[in-house]
Amino acid sequence: MNLLMKFFMLSDLYCLHKSGIAGEGIFATQDIPKGKIVVIMKGKLYREVQKTKTEAMTNPNMVGISKDLWMDPVFPIVKMNHSCNPNLGMRGKVLFVAMRNIKAGEELTFDYSISEESPWEIKCYCGAPQCRRIIRSIHYLPLKTFKRYLPFIPKYFQKVYQRSVVVEK
Repeated sequence: MNLLMKFFMLSDLYCLHKSGIAGEGIFATQDIPKGKIVVIMKGKLYREVQKTKTEAMTNPNMVGISKDLWMDPVFPIVKMNHSCNPNLGMRGKVLFVAMRNIKAGEELTFDYSISEESPWEIKCYCGAPQCRRIIRSIHYLPLKTFKRYLPFIPKYFQKVYQRSVVVEK
């Protein structure tokens, strides 16, 4: 681990570092096994109905918790970048866990779509081979991607997806 990474260590699992995706990101400082809790999201909760794209874009850092309930996350989640091939998913409403084994030095990412049902959308710069180019609500996840992410999608958003898409068993 280089001196810069040591300086920005935030926990024994991750540190802040320049990201190839966007600005700064959170990076693993050690190997993290699949299923390990990496971050517990904290922040202020808000009740808010977002019916239009403009309303949805007024608070771009918010993470959906359940119907019309949002968290404005504090560090480190606020610095975590999106990827269409993420290594973190969610267990419950606030736990971010490793979806697969993660190597030291990898950027920790999650797919913003797994906690979003509003009409929000942004351009994607993740660079993953299967990049969707536009990040939108969970309704727009391809079925194959939805199945791959399970069980790392919060239960509420699983139900939202299943109501909007015919899911094959």
